[in-house]
Amino acid sequence: MRHALARLEDTQSRLGNHNDGTEPLQQRRADLVRALAAAEASVKIFPVGSLQQAKARARVTRLQNELRRLKATLGMARPRQNLGDFLIEMFRERVSRNEWQCIVAEARRRHDSKAAERQIGPLAAGPGAQS
Repeated sequence: MRHALARLEDTQSRLGNHNDGTEPLQQRRADLVRALAAAEASVKIFPVGSLQQAKARARVTRLQNELRRLKATLGMARPRQNLGDFLIEMFRERVSRNEWQCIVAEARRRHDSKAAERQIGPLAAGPGAQS
């Protein structure tokens, strides 16, 4: 029972850490959107062609550029997941840390073995090889 609870706590902490990474970015985005709305409103308040309006327009441009950069960062923080990603996540939640490390090591060995076979394959099928 204790082992299952430890896994559950470990899973929750991992999920919490994942969410903690994007929440500040999302909060920053919300702050930028509010600041952008205020800056756009201030552009309309100042007289056309005035120094204040030029400064407000520059602020709008800066905020828009920062929002674009943040949008790209958020896109990288939350990549699209396919079924394989979900299967890996579910499987990882169900095994201990040592079991997971053994599984990853075995997967790396298999991957490296397949890569070596692909590299050797064309060499083995050289001029003297039979089909």
